[in-house]
Amino acid sequence: MKNKEKKFKKLKDLEEKGIELSSVWNFGNREKGYGSHIFHGNCIPQVVKQCILKYSEEGDIILDSMSGSGTTLDVAKSLNRKCLAFDINPHRDDIRKADSAELPLVNNRVSMIFVHLPYWNMVKYSNEKEDLSRKTLEKFYIKLHSVFLELRRVLKKEGRICVLVGDKILNGKNIPLCFETYNILSKYFEYKDYAIKITKHANSIHNKGKVVQAELTWNNLLRPTHDMLLIFQKI
Repeated sequence: MKNKEKKFKKLKDLEEKGIELSSVWNFGNREKGYGSHIFHGNCIPQVVKQCILKYSEEGDIILDSMSGSGTTLDVAKSLNRKCLAFDINPHRDDIRKADSAELPLVNNRVSMIFVHLPYWNMVKYSNEKEDLSRKTLEKFYIKLHSVFLELRRVLKKEGRICVLVGDKILNGKNIPLCFETYNILSKYFEYKDYAIKITKHANSIHNKGKVVQAELTWNNLLRPTHDMLLIFQKI
């Protein structure tokens, strides 16, 4: 086998760093100390940590243009990476206010991007006109084109962009946000990989419980218990 020793060394290095090597991620409870556990619609730190460890090196610049409570910012700092954190409605002083489609950054500025999209209007994050969670579904998809085009501009060549998104059930129909996001991403980046993140312990599912299950069963739909992490590269 060509480069056999190098391949096994890389495998050992990844295993020692605790990097997930399968496509199904089930981390259970949220790791403490990163972002805010009470921020509605937040992302668990373990997902961000896996992406940063796998697709960047110490000293690299990470971008999160939808920073929320600052989970990516905190994880990046703990892993000796610099993080540029923006949000259309900042909740911390170290997160700068900016629209993801209009970032105050020069071209080819960052080594890796992590972004946790709003699942359309599932959570209303602000009253800002350009907030994705405030748009109609059609305009949500249109705005994603502008967002990904801008993220492509600031990402270095061969840099990775990791996008976490989940589907939404509305009025007895499944809104396929994951697949639509994949299609839009494909216009600006090259597809590399994906992972399924199990969300069966998410507060939104736990709190609504049987009400959600009854509604889905009535409409012959499966209960969503996962998000998708879409991994693309700038070529």
